[in-house]
Amino acid sequence: MEITVDQIDEYLGKPVVDPYGRRLGYVIGFYSDADGKVKSLEVSLGDVEFKQVDIERFRFENGNIVLVPEWEFMAVQLENRILRLKKRIAALEELNARKDLPKHAYDSFKKSLDESLMKVKEDAKNVKEMLRKRIHELEDTILELEKAMTSIKVSYLSGEIPEKAYKAASEQIRRHLESCDMEKESVKQHLDKIEALESQPVDLSIKTTPVPQPQQQPSGQPMPVVVIESG
Repeated sequence: MEITVDQIDEYLGKPVVDPYGRRLGYVIGFYSDADGKVKSLEVSLGDVEFKQVDIERFRFENGNIVLVPEWEFMAVQLENRILRLKKRIAALEELNARKDLPKHAYDSFKKSLDESLMKVKEDAKNVKEMLRKRIHELEDTILELEKAMTSIKVSYLSGEIPEKAYKAASEQIRRHLESCDMEKESVKQHLDKIEALESQPVDLSIKTTPVPQPQQQPSGQPMPVVVIESG
């Protein structure tokens, strides 16, 4: 979503949440280019940290300002890159198999795509490591919350705290546990998807788009065309 300086007043001072319902902080500023397009937002995180975040990481849904976690933003970008590269490789190989490309053009595109594939494999290692690290962090947080829940239950059952205080504390812990479980499951899904995309062979049976031949051609049969982009 594109935001201009004329629209930014709708978001300044508003709360920022993550996709799992946790409040992260507030929008306290913005940065724009010479055309008046907002490029990033300044966010106060927990009133102790202040961070400039690219506008691409935000979603604006039903009046909410949602900040996509860095791990999710990086994972989605990587997934899209892998898919796009594999489609381009498949298209190139199909054209080559049909002998619809001169050898020098095929070699040039093949080299470019191979280099891009090597780069995306290296990037995948870093992103997968980021995802695994986040899973470990969430598991540690879940353990800490479960210990806190156990402690509060013991204190309540032993008569050390009243029911009202117990319910208030346990509800907070329960909400945090649910958010952590949801995020952990999402991280795992992205990790599995990336690994599946990496191991998936290039599908050479891609669909081509029939385009009518020029009128000077004697045959009126459509000719399949596949557009190849490098990089």
